[in-house]
Amino acid sequence: MKIPLSRRTARPSSARAVHQLVPRLAWGDAVGNQVRYLRELLRGWGYASEIYAEQWDEACRDQVRPVRDYPREADDTSALLIHHSFESRLVPLIARSPGRKALIYHNITPARLFEGFERNVARACDAARDELIALRPLVEQAWAYSRFSAEELVAAGFPHVSELPFAVDWNAFDVAPDPLLRAELEDGGPTLLFVGRAVPSKRMDDVLRVFTAWQRLYQPRAQLVIAGYLNRATPYGAYLYGLKEMLGAERVHFLGRVSAAQLSACYAAASVYLSMSRHEGFGVPLLEAMHRGVPVVAYGAAAVPETMGGAGVATLTNEPLEVARLLAALERDPALKREMIAAQHARVARLGQASVADAVRDSLQPFLAGTPRPPEVRARAGDVNLVCPGFAAFPDAPASRLARRLAERLPSCRLLTLDPSPLPEQRAPRALIIGGQRVHAFSPDEPLCRDPDGELPGSSSLEMALRTSRGPAVFLPADSWITRDTLPHLASRAWGLRDTRQDSTASEVATHLGSRLFSVDFHQSESAEKALVQALRLPGVSRAS
Repeated sequence: MKIPLSRRTARPSSARAVHQLVPRLAWGDAVGNQVRYLRELLRGWGYASEIYAEQWDEACRDQVRPVRDYPREADDTSALLIHHSFESRLVPLIARSPGRKALIYHNITPARLFEGFERNVARACDAARDELIALRPLVEQAWAYSRFSAEELVAAGFPHVSELPFAVDWNAFDVAPDPLLRAELEDGGPTLLFVGRAVPSKRMDDVLRVFTAWQRLYQPRAQLVIAGYLNRATPYGAYLYGLKEMLGAERVHFLGRVSAAQLSACYAAASVYLSMSRHEGFGVPLLEAMHRGVPVVAYGAAAVPETMGGAGVATLTNEPLEVARLLAALERDPALKREMIAAQHARVARLGQASVADAVRDSLQPFLAGTPRPPEVRARAGDVNLVCPGFAAFPDAPASRLARRLAERLPSCRLLTLDPSPLPEQRAPRALIIGGQRVHAFSPDEPLCRDPDGELPGSSSLEMALRTSRGPAVFLPADSWITRDTLPHLASRAWGLRDTRQDSTASEVATHLGSRLFSVDFHQSESAEKALVQALRLPGVSRAS
C-alpha cells in the first residue's frame, strides 16, 4: 500500500489535544467502550479530546465527529490515538493528517478462521493486516491490550511497543435480570452459556459439540443457551442450525440479540460459561461471566489465558469429549466451583476502570508529554528465515533435524518456531537455545497438539515477522497453517521442503512454490540440502529487492 508522507511534527512535543480515531464507534462493544473510557480519562487529565469515526451507531451520534474532518481540525500540537482491529481504508487520511500519532491495537482475527463461510470478511481481515503494516512508519509508539497482541506488533517492527491495561465498567453489567426469561431458563437442569456473535472464529459449532457430549454422557437435563447476534441466512448461521439437527442435541436455545436485562437473566441461570473461540485479542465476555459469579471454561487460544489471568479453566484441548468430561467433573465438585468463583472475583477486581486509571496514565504519559524516546536497537534479521513450527516442541522430529542441518549450512539464517510454552509475563518472540541451536520462538494462536505428526496451529506474530522480513523463507515442512497463511504475501521469497515419506503437500502450496518446492527424504537429504543452499545463495535471492 503506497501512502503519502505524514505531516506529523519533526520532533515530539507535549500535546494540548489528544483525539482518537476508530473506523466504527459501536454502542456496547469492547472497542467502543475502551474508546469512550479513554476519552473521559483524557478530558479528566485536561486534554481536549474527541472521537473521530467513519461510521457509528445511532446511540453514539452525540459522541463522535466525522473522520473526514480530522485532517482539517487537527494541527501540529495535536496527538492522535489510532484504534485498529479491522479494515478501515483510513491509512491515507491518517498519513496526511498533522500532529503526532500512536497506535492502539485490538488485534485482527486471522483470515483463515472465516474461510469457507465468510469470504468477504476473510479478505477484509487480510487487508487489515496490510493496513497494520502500513501504519508502522506513521506512529511513534504502539500499545496492545494483551501480551499476545503486543507480540505481533513487535514482530512487525513497531516502535516502543507496550501493553495498555484493559478497563471494564462493571456497573454497566449490574442490570436486574429479566424475570420472565430467568424463570424460563431456571427449570432445574444445569445451563451451559455462551455469549457472542455467531461468526466462524467463535466456534459456536464446537460449543454445540461439547454440549451434545455433556448432555448425552453426563447431564441429560442440561440446556445450552447462546446469546448474541445470529443470522440463520448466513452460511455459518445455517451451518449451526444444521449441525444442531445432525447432532440431535436437545434443549438448545439460540436467543439472538438480547437486552441488558435478558443478558443478566442468562448469566443468572448459567451453571457454566463455555467458550471455544479460536481467537481473542482480549475476550470481555469471559470477564463478564467471572464478574457475575459463573465458572468459566474456555479453550486457551490466543489471548484467552492472559485474560483469564489464572482464574477459571483455560483448556489445552478443543476435543469435545475431553471438554465435556471436564464440565462433568466441575458439576460434581461444588467445592471446586466455589474455589473457581472466588479466584475469578479476585481476577476481575483488578480490572475495574477506577483500578486501572493510574496504570493507563503511566503507560500513555510519555507519548502525551512528548518525551523523546531513544531509538530501539533491533537485532539484524537473518538473510534466510528457516521456518520449522515444531522445532521447539519436537526437536527430534525429522523436520527439526533437517532444520538444524540447514542452519549449520546457513550461518546467517534465523530459525523461527512456535513456542510450546509461552509465558504470560514474557513477551515473545523469545530467543531460546534448543540442542545448541538458537531459535526465535513465537506464540501459537492455539495450544500446540501433543502429537508430533499432528497439524500445528498458525501464529499471527510469526506470520507477521515473515511478511515484514525482506529475506526468503524456507518452510520445513512445506505445508502448514503458517505456510498457507503467508505464501500469498511472500511471492518468490518462499521456498519449501516436502518429506517424500509422509508429507502430502496441498495443491495450492505446491502450485505457488513451483520449482522452489524440494521433494526430499528428510532422513537422507544431503544432496537436497546442498541444492537448496546453493539456490538461496544465488544473487538476488538472499535479500528481496
